[in-house]
Amino acid sequence: MSIKRMLVMLLMLMLITGSLFVIGCQAEEVVDEPDVADPVVGEVVISSKEFTEQLILGQIAILALEYNGIPTVDETGLGGTVVVREAQERGDVDLYWEYTGTALISHLGFDEAITDPEECYTVVKETDLERNDLVWLDYTPFNNTYTLMMRQTDASAQGIVSISDLAEAINSGAEAPVPGGWVFATDHEYSIRDDGYPALTELYGFMFDDVMIMDIGITYGALRDGDVPVAMGFATDGRIAAFELVNLVDDLNFHPVYNCSPVVRQEILEAMPQIADILNPIARALDAETVSMMNMRVDIEEYLPVEVAEEWLIEQGFIE
Repeated sequence: MSIKRMLVMLLMLMLITGSLFVIGCQAEEVVDEPDVADPVVGEVVISSKEFTEQLILGQIAILALEYNGIPTVDETGLGGTVVVREAQERGDVDLYWEYTGTALISHLGFDEAITDPEECYTVVKETDLERNDLVWLDYTPFNNTYTLMMRQTDASAQGIVSISDLAEAINSGAEAPVPGGWVFATDHEYSIRDDGYPALTELYGFMFDDVMIMDIGITYGALRDGDVPVAMGFATDGRIAAFELVNLVDDLNFHPVYNCSPVVRQEILEAMPQIADILNPIARALDAETVSMMNMRVDIEEYLPVEVAEEWLIEQGFIE
């Protein structure tokens, strides 16, 4: 082979190699050009506290998100308030339902309760987002706060709707609907706490004839059985409906508010903003009567929280 021909072939080889190198580089540049991180499309870890109402709310969130194509991990019933909250702050839990009054005092360290629902929600929402990157979605109409209860028949017979009506009846010397006078059944904590019995009676200007201290779970039965005319409870407890009791309206807004809201980590909501679109209308539909009835079906009729949650979501048209 001549030297001239060898040089020509060598030149051609160099050109081909160079072209392949350029093409390879161009292909690599095309692949890397977007340089965008993969979207965060993972499972949403949903938790709750251990009591009935929280278990139902957790299942409502799980069913609604799953129906709308968002995979979830069920960590409901994880523990008490501190356990669930700390898990969320660590990033182990993405979403759970919390109460405004609980967050205000226990999580955010405010010294005084706020009795206006909108004001309390706004303060909690803004503060929790600023300090902890936690987003409060819309809050529920139901308010699971302390309540004074009477039997429906007794309250109707005496025309008592509110705590002010109760105060007027006692101060006017009206006869108590059960033997033994106007006796109030309450647990020990409420009987002594600053936002409990002493301050309540001072604000409304009346006193019971006597106060019976008992475990909170017993107050409902004592009232139902006619052992006392008035008892303390929690506003959305299922036994209120089951035992045909009625909450007296706190017309002077004494008790702190405990409206409920789905609370979600900001990182998760930014990745999946549809979570808010799914859960906000659900939260707005949860009134006190609805939640009380669902609690009753679990506590008294022994349905599972997921069964009650699914039935309600279907009835309301949130899922099929």
